[in-house]
Amino acid sequence: MANLTIKKWGNSQGIRIPKKMLRQIGIDDPINQTINIDVKDDELVIKKKPSKSKLAQRFEGFDLDKYYAENSGSQEMDWGEPVGKEKWD
Repeated sequence: MANLTIKKWGNSQGIRIPKKMLRQIGIDDPINQTINIDVKDDELVIKKKPSKSKLAQRFEGFDLDKYYAENSGSQEMDWGEPVGKEKWD
């Protein structure tokens, strides 16, 4: 636990968090790091925001090799005969 002083910072208030404390929550490079801050009971809770995109998070644990092994074979679809200029010779 650290004893910090709240200071005026423009129209807001702020604290300076020691780098050692940031490292303890997984923030090694704090510049422009996004965090989540919440109030629980009488405490401020600061958490490192996941740095992976939502798309990357959705594919976390996806095994591409396993997918190809289970879905081998032709996956082509028949879209019918050409109807315009899309036919190439």
